[in-house]
Amino acid sequence: MSDTGHAYVDITFGPRWKYIAVTRNYVQSFIAIGLAGQSKADKIAMAVSELLENAVKYSAGEETRIRLEVRPADKKIHVAVSNKTDPAREEELRKIYERVNAGDPLQTFIEMMREATMRTDGKSQLGLARIRHELGADIGLDISKDHLVTITLDVDVEVEGEHE
Repeated sequence: MSDTGHAYVDITFGPRWKYIAVTRNYVQSFIAIGLAGQSKADKIAMAVSELLENAVKYSAGEETRIRLEVRPADKKIHVAVSNKTDPAREEELRKIYERVNAGDPLQTFIEMMREATMRTDGKSQLGLARIRHELGADIGLDISKDHLVTITLDVDVEVEGEHE
């Protein structure tokens, strides 16, 4: 690990579906090296995959970026996935974010699953609700003036001692 007490990986790729599985596998291995439990690494990798799929699916730019940090001092893993979006999607994204973060994670997920069965546009809009419920992550959203969307996850973890 670095002298600052945490490890990180920062990956930027063109919005291509084929890179998602490779990135998910890499992230899963990266986290598993410093975590006490493989189960948590698997859940974080699932969340990363979900965020990357949406970033690629809805990207209006040429790049998708993921930054993942293992922060032993804080007992946290911080994930940030960024991509450019179509300005017309920004309000929809804000509404989904607000809904997902309101109330009990399980109840929100159940309500959104019920609604997804009735949607006719082919979108489930369950990704963030699933992540919040299954991973227990704190989710953040930032949309810049130049339409760069960054979704962050902060996940509590028990981090093993530093490995060389």
